[in-house]
Amino acid sequence: MAPNPNESSMSIPAPLVVVAVAPLQAVEAVAPKRRRHHHQHGSLRILFYLLAVIVVSSALILFSALQRMTLDSTLFSLVNAMINAEFVPSEGLVDVSIPLHLGTVPIERVVLGTLYTQLLGNRGTVLMELLKGAHVVVENDAGVFYGLLKNISTTTYPRISSHVSVATQYAVPQGPLLDTLLTGTTLSNDSWFQFEGANWDPVERPVDSMLHVLNYVEYKIRGVQIGPLGTSEHTDRSPLRIRFEDTYHYHRLHTPGAAPVPHHV
Repeated sequence: MAPNPNESSMSIPAPLVVVAVAPLQAVEAVAPKRRRHHHQHGSLRILFYLLAVIVVSSALILFSALQRMTLDSTLFSLVNAMINAEFVPSEGLVDVSIPLHLGTVPIERVVLGTLYTQLLGNRGTVLMELLKGAHVVVENDAGVFYGLLKNISTTTYPRISSHVSVATQYAVPQGPLLDTLLTGTTLSNDSWFQFEGANWDPVERPVDSMLHVLNYVEYKIRGVQIGPLGTSEHTDRSPLRIRFEDTYHYHRLHTPGAAPVPHHV
């Protein structure tokens, strides 16, 4: 039968519309993308801070290195003064008379005079290496120089460091010129010591402690020891070794009537 044109179109059933509903898991799957986006921003922020720390540290290390270049004149003046100095032995230690303009204090002069005469045999080139921070090992001395340096002053105190030591490490405070001397013993009971460019004492000397950390970073990067008057390639991995039998202190101990200090060489 033909459709009636007067009949309302509403009587024709509308086609069914199927709406696809995504499963709950599919909806949740979108979320990780947003989390990943925020995670990327967090990683970039951390990377930025890390780069900033590296840049600032590098700048400070470069500044410190340039500043140390100006210490060469002080280093040579001090070594020349030691070569031409008058030595005054007293109770196993040796004081030294050097010009006042070098700015040394009494404990520095006693340490320098004792090491220069009793350990180094008046050798200026080796003294220069010590002042630049060389890590020195006195072979076969059974801790003799460790004991000497530990008791050289009433101001010495126990201290920790990154260096290996069987015995308790001691810091020997110096003056504004040489800062600090650190001493300990190796696994074979050999004495070791070194002059430090900056002391580690976060409570009393926070600024010096910060410089000490930067010196450690530079040591790790460049592989050099940072001393008060320069840098030395003699680190604890490649120390400056001195045989105890070759020292004047050993000679004095085993030679009756030996002079307290050696003659200049």
